[in-house]
Amino acid sequence: MTQAFPVIRYTGLLAYVEAYAKASYAYPILSFFGVKTSVQAIAAALVSRKPEVFLSHGPEQQEVWLTPGEYRMFTRTLPCGAYHILVINTQALFKQCTLPSFYIVSRPGEEEQLPSRHFSFLDRLTPIPLLKCWAGWLWERGIEKGEIEALEGYRLMAYECRVDLEGLKEDVSKAIRKKQLRLEVSQHEISRQGEGRVLSHAAIGG
Repeated sequence: MTQAFPVIRYTGLLAYVEAYAKASYAYPILSFFGVKTSVQAIAAALVSRKPEVFLSHGPEQQEVWLTPGEYRMFTRTLPCGAYHILVINTQALFKQCTLPSFYIVSRPGEEEQLPSRHFSFLDRLTPIPLLKCWAGWLWERGIEKGEIEALEGYRLMAYECRVDLEGLKEDVSKAIRKKQLRLEVSQHEISRQGEGRVLSHAAIGG
């Protein structure tokens, strides 16, 4: 069964890759499992930026480097007894990310939740007053402006989202003046403000 998964190797050790996101030639997110000592050693090599960590996906093999930044590691033991680890850039973690950019991640089939997750990050990170009902408009604007970029993903979808504060403020003001964005919200919308789903370990490793 594990033969269907890509394999990550380091100095003779190997583990099976459950999911990843790739930006250009580096990875902000890697989820893999296997023997505990092997998984721990590979994860340590990754965050220490050591060379000769390789990922094999079908006939292709390439060296693995993490994207710049800080990383967190989340671990668990799977029901089958394998040891699982999620190595993730803190810019993909709702409570730890900072401007000027962040990552949002979801599993296939959760596409409709992407605007809501994007809004949740923007609402926390920017000083601009935003309303939940603007989530769809903010998502489309980000794509049109080239501020939201889809990353290569295996068993997940990931986007790098850059924030131009001045540009966002100007576009929101224009959209309000043109009545493309409404300022009135229902009591139901007020009660749900800030309740958007955000990235969690379960969303990636589950």
